[in-house]
Amino acid sequence: AYAVLSNEGPDVEGELQVVAAAAAGAPTVYARSVVLPAHSRKAYFLYLPSAEYGSRSRLAVQLVAGDTVLSSEQAAVTWLDAGDRLYGVASSNPSALNFLSDVALPGGKAAVAHLNLETLPPDPLGWQGLDVLVLNDVDTAALSGEQRRALETWIANGGHLVVGGGAGAARTVANVADLLPVAAGSTRLVDDLGALGERMGASIAAGPYAVAEADLRDGEVLVEQGGLILLARRTLGMGRVDYVAFDTGLNPFVRWNDNVRLWRWFVGTEAAGARQFIVRNGHRARQAINAVPGLELPSMLHILAFMLVYTLLVGPVNYLVLRKLDRRELAWLTVPALAVGFTAMAYVTGFQIRGGTAIVHRLAVVYVPQGSSVGSVSEVVGLFSPRRTSYDVWVASAGVREISDGAPGGSARQPLHVVTEAGGATVAGLRVDVGGIQPFVAEGYVDVPAVDADLRMVGSGAGDLRVQGTLRNGGVVLREAVVVVGDEQQRLGDLRAGEGVSIDLAHRGGGYPDTPEQILGPGDYRKDRESYRRYQFLEALSLGD
Repeated sequence: AYAVLSNEGPDVEGELQVVAAAAAGAPTVYARSVVLPAHSRKAYFLYLPSAEYGSRSRLAVQLVAGDTVLSSEQAAVTWLDAGDRLYGVASSNPSALNFLSDVALPGGKAAVAHLNLETLPPDPLGWQGLDVLVLNDVDTAALSGEQRRALETWIANGGHLVVGGGAGAARTVANVADLLPVAAGSTRLVDDLGALGERMGASIAAGPYAVAEADLRDGEVLVEQGGLILLARRTLGMGRVDYVAFDTGLNPFVRWNDNVRLWRWFVGTEAAGARQFIVRNGHRARQAINAVPGLELPSMLHILAFMLVYTLLVGPVNYLVLRKLDRRELAWLTVPALAVGFTAMAYVTGFQIRGGTAIVHRLAVVYVPQGSSVGSVSEVVGLFSPRRTSYDVWVASAGVREISDGAPGGSARQPLHVVTEAGGATVAGLRVDVGGIQPFVAEGYVDVPAVDADLRMVGSGAGDLRVQGTLRNGGVVLREAVVVVGDEQQRLGDLRAGEGVSIDLAHRGGGYPDTPEQILGPGDYRKDRESYRRYQFLEALSLGD
């Protein structure tokens, strides 16, 4: 969410809040602290997870100081499904690209969002819902350093950037030149774009057309005309960057629908957008986060032994002692005393098991695209409290959301109050019961130490393929590392920082590990608490857009 606040009155200090309008009960609140001096105007970003607000059609945006609502507005919101596509268009003539709403995935729909460069988020979290970004005849030099890094991270994690040329090519490529597959040069006029017509089997409208000359730098040429590159592509991590030599807002074809076919061809029919591991199974996530290491309930054997000792002392032992002393009338004192004593002992034992310190339990997965130094983080965080109280929890991720209860149509158990801050967010006033665990999901991006790999595919005489080579760990220690290729795994054990290992694995298909067993190995995960929490966490994850 992007909000602009203007203050023409006295100084204001408070919170900018976004809540689900007309939600039943207390909704989760996403907020940001604001300071507005008199006669000032400021812009703020808030990151709202679609998992939290995806069912809401209206949001309330309000400025709050203490318990007073200073200003409030209702915002209508249209949410897209996973099979839909969202185009972001930053152009001097954005309406000329409205035809992109017809360039949808099979069985889905598409929407076009008109953007200004200043509204592009500085955090990659704000880009995750975007599938394709088109930059056309805009001055990208206006992008801040944070926006530029967020753009590159978004592309590396699966985003698709399309950069237009034409008369405005020089200013459009100004701050994204190193991302392009070409080195753009001067602009010249051509009579027609016949190569496009040949590629699409369609008639081209008469020119002239302003086309930016370019030399291939890092990528492939998709369409070329007499040595002039019209379309080129570069793969960057999991994403793509396309260069269009002419103004993307122009329709070079005689028939309108041929331009739609062109974009369907080079934008593709596959889902784009940032890819990451997402916590989707709320029940599994809760099972994982509740298995706090070192925090275990007494075994059933201990409980039965405690009950047996209590029963023997209150019953036979108490009776035999009083009979021997010939003071059986004291039973009305000894029985309550024994009951109180055992109750106190049970309370003290429980308190010692529970401890006196709050525990933060975290399980995280980091997804790093090939060639990127930034990974997307998705983690489940659980706060255990030995007493009933509230906490302020700071997390180094701006994206925080609740965990559903796992039931169909279920909702989260406790609403959150999430305050976005520089470098992360604070979950304010998180209330936890005695001996309870309050969980939530945190998502963000983090710099990761590079892992160097020199791997190659080697064929044998029998036609089998093997992945062979060396792998060198980065700057952190890895515990129980494993390399997975298709259905095959090679367990590496613990790797020190900078340690190298040899890899030799059969290649039988590709893709991502689809079962926890491929990562954890065989075994009965319920017998070991550490393996159990890892297993449940992996079951809660799915790789999605």
